[in-house]
Amino acid sequence: MIKNIKQILIIICIGIVSSIKAQNTPFSFTKVTIEKEVYSIMFDKWNNDFKHVVYPKQWLQNIVKVKPGQSIQKAIDKVFNEGGGVVFLQKGTHVLNSTITLRSNITLVGEGREKTILLQGKGIDNAAFNIEAKPQVTDLVIKDLTIKGTREGKVNGILIRGRNESRHSRIMLQNIDVTDWSAQGVHMKRTNNIIMDNCNFQYNGSAGGLYHNVYFLYNKYILQSDCDMSYPVLGKGNKYTSCEYVLAQRCTIKDTKTNGIQADHDEAGYLFFHKYHVSGCARVALWFPCENYYDKFNYTENPKYAPQKVILNRCEIVNNTWGAMWRSVNNSYVINSVFDNKNIDMGLLKSDVTMENSTFKKGNEIYTDVKQWPKDVKILW
Repeated sequence: MIKNIKQILIIICIGIVSSIKAQNTPFSFTKVTIEKEVYSIMFDKWNNDFKHVVYPKQWLQNIVKVKPGQSIQKAIDKVFNEGGGVVFLQKGTHVLNSTITLRSNITLVGEGREKTILLQGKGIDNAAFNIEAKPQVTDLVIKDLTIKGTREGKVNGILIRGRNESRHSRIMLQNIDVTDWSAQGVHMKRTNNIIMDNCNFQYNGSAGGLYHNVYFLYNKYILQSDCDMSYPVLGKGNKYTSCEYVLAQRCTIKDTKTNGIQADHDEAGYLFFHKYHVSGCARVALWFPCENYYDKFNYTENPKYAPQKVILNRCEIVNNTWGAMWRSVNNSYVINSVFDNKNIDMGLLKSDVTMENSTFKKGNEIYTDVKQWPKDVKILW
């Protein structure tokens, strides 16, 4: 009897160790560490109202390897049809001559962003990676690779478009570069629980000023950590339109021809920017207009169309033409931050923003009427 009990215990222990090892393979993602100060300030200003992201699930036992020249789509479809798993893209250049359709329960992983390169081929006219409104996609991880465009056509690096009734959810990008796409580097629409960690989204948007390095539209629960959205070719570094519950920590945007960050439209709120560095923007570093996305050429001051409950903490907004220009932004805070810009550090029109322990070297302007707004800052960019 005692021997049987010992044998059972040994089997259980082996099972536990095997399970732990399976969850710590090179294919598993690493959770983002959020600084304690972020939690403290969130609780102080918002109580427990902020809703954090939910991480993807992973199926790590089923692994399909893909060499350069082999079909990535066939591997994704095979793993998906088997209930989920890993598509392991081996080192080298994988030329994409057709759009890759992403599916649920997939971990798409390379050997490192400098080793596994996915390069735009001649047959792509929409996106390198695509998810349509149907079917709903959940639990997708892309990590350790580079998705590189050629700036030809109007092509997105990653394009995800969901529906309100069945949003895509639990999408994670970790340790990837998305560069040189003529349209958006990454465009995610009606998608929840998005995590971007240690990623570079740069040199995208060469096809026009409406294309950006990263463009979020109607998304909820976003975590960005240690991401660089610098050097958009013609558009913005990051656009958050109708986004709720955003935490972006230690992110960087440098050298834009227009604005750095834009946040706007309805359902926009609970935006927390921690140690965000924005510099070298030819226009506004932080552009928060009060814009109805579907009627943008009619001026409005309705707070419904501007982000509410915004916190900047320990941010550096320096060497931009204008630091921040906000309209009808309320219940918001600028804490422990430094502004040093060419024209205005912060221009606030009918906004309620509290400044705490922050430095504004150029100075701020408070506007009570749109007629006071500087003419060289267009009200409806």
